[in-house]
Amino acid sequence: MNRIKKLIVGFLVSAMVLGMAITAYAASGTITISNANAGQTYDAYRVFDYVPADEADAGAGGIYKLASKFSGLPSYTYSDDGNSVAMSSFFTVGDNDILDTSGLATEEDVKVFGRAVLAYVKANGIGNDGSTTATEDGVATISVSEYGYYVVDSSLGSAVSVDTTTPSASIAEKNSVPEIKKEVSGATNSSTIYSDKTGNDAQIGDTVEFKVSADLKRGGKDYAIVDTLTPGLTLVDLQDSNISFSNSSLGYTIDNAYVDENGNKGFKITFEGEPKDDTTATVVYQAVVNKDAAIASEENINEAFLIYGNGTETTHVTTKTMTYPLQIKKIALGDTTGKVLPGAEFKVYRELDKTQLKFTKVSDTEYKVDPDGSVEAIVTVAEAPLTITGLNAENYILEETKAPQGYNLLESNVGDYKHAQQVTVSTSSNTGAVQVATVEDGTGLTLPSTGGIGTTIFYIIGGILVVAGIAYFIVRRKADAE
Repeated sequence: MNRIKKLIVGFLVSAMVLGMAITAYAASGTITISNANAGQTYDAYRVFDYVPADEADAGAGGIYKLASKFSGLPSYTYSDDGNSVAMSSFFTVGDNDILDTSGLATEEDVKVFGRAVLAYVKANGIGNDGSTTATEDGVATISVSEYGYYVVDSSLGSAVSVDTTTPSASIAEKNSVPEIKKEVSGATNSSTIYSDKTGNDAQIGDTVEFKVSADLKRGGKDYAIVDTLTPGLTLVDLQDSNISFSNSSLGYTIDNAYVDENGNKGFKITFEGEPKDDTTATVVYQAVVNKDAAIASEENINEAFLIYGNGTETTHVTTKTMTYPLQIKKIALGDTTGKVLPGAEFKVYRELDKTQLKFTKVSDTEYKVDPDGSVEAIVTVAEAPLTITGLNAENYILEETKAPQGYNLLESNVGDYKHAQQVTVSTSSNTGAVQVATVEDGTGLTLPSTGGIGTTIFYIIGGILVVAGIAYFIVRRKADAE
C-alpha cells in the first residue's frame, strides 16, 4: 500500500506539469487548489475509497476499494488518441474487493488513467463528490467527506499539479487561461496593412480580411468565439470554409446575426463538446468598409474574444480600420489670397487600379466615397474648399473636366490622364485637421507650344514684308531719278 501511495504522489506531480488530466490522493477533509482561475469550476470525483488501517494515523497505510458509482470502470475501455486502453491494465479487483493497482507503474500510466476516469464520468453522467468555484483571489477549496483517491477536473479542461497530504490535499493550478489572437491578414490595398497587423487603412468599399486564432484546451468546456464590428464594417457571412483546426476538430454552429449589447453586429461560433487534444481554431473572414465608416481620427473597430468554462471571457482583442478626408482647394494660378474658384469640375481616380470613384453628395462642400453612389464628378463652390471623405492613405488622380469661367483647365498631365494632378492622402489627415490639396488654374488663351505653327512664322513673314517694302521704295526712287 505504501508503494502505490508513493507512486501516485510522485507520478502525479510530473503528470500535471505535462498538462494531462488530474488525479489526486486525498483523505477526509479538503482539496485546496491554489493559483486557481477566478470563476472556473473545479470538480472532485472519488474513484477509489481509501480504508486506513488506523484512522488516527490515516497516512500510515490502508487499502483501496472501488467506489460504488465506478463499479463499471474495471470493464471500461478508453480511447486515448485512437489507442484502446482497458482499465484492467491499471487496476484489478481482488479478494474482499481490495484493489491491485500495480498497473499504475509509470507517469504515463497515471496521466492516461486520469483522462480515462474523466471520460467515464462524462459518458455515464456521474456526479461529483465535491465542487467549488474559484474566487477572485485565485483560491478554490473543495470539501470532501471521505478518504479516497480523487480525480479533479476543471472547467478549463486543463490540468493542475498535485501535492498530496493527509488528511487533505493541496493542488496548484499550472495552466494559463486560453488565449485568442486577431490580426488583419489581407486588404484591397495590402500595402496599407500595418506592419504589426493590428489594423489597416482603407477606402470605403474596400474589403478587409481578418484572422482570429483561439487556443482550445484539451477537455475544455463551453468554448465560443465572438467577433463584433462597429457600423462602418459590414460582415461577409461565414461559411464552414472559413473555419479550420490545427489538431482535433470540433462540431460548431455559426450565428451570423449576432448582436452585442451595444448594437454592434458580428458573428458567434459556438463549439460543441470538448477538444480531445489542445487545438487552435482559426477563423479567416472578410468585412467591407461601408458608407457609414467613421472618418479619421475616429476608428472602425473589430473586436473578438473567447468564451470558455463558466462563461468567462478572455481579454478582448481588437483591430482598427482607418479611412481619411481630403480637401480640394481650387484657386487662380499665383493667387496668394486663397480665394476659392467656383464651377470647377473634377473626376477622381484611384491610382492603385485606375477605377473612377463614385460619391454621395453630403452637402455643396462635402462628398463621401460610395461605390453605389450616383455622383461621378465633384464641383467646386465659392463658399469653401471641397471635402472628400472615405479615402485610403494612397495616391489619387484629380482630372479637371471643366474649368471655372475665364480660366484654363489644368495644364499638367498624370500618365494617360490629361488636365490632371496627383494627390497623396496622408495618414495625418483627420476631421480636425484636414489635408488640403491646392489646384491652380491659369487665365487667358493658351497658345500651342509644340505641334502647331506658333507665332514665329508671323514674325518672319512680317519681317520679310517690311524688308521687301523698303527695297521696293529704294528701287522706285532710283528709277524715278533717272
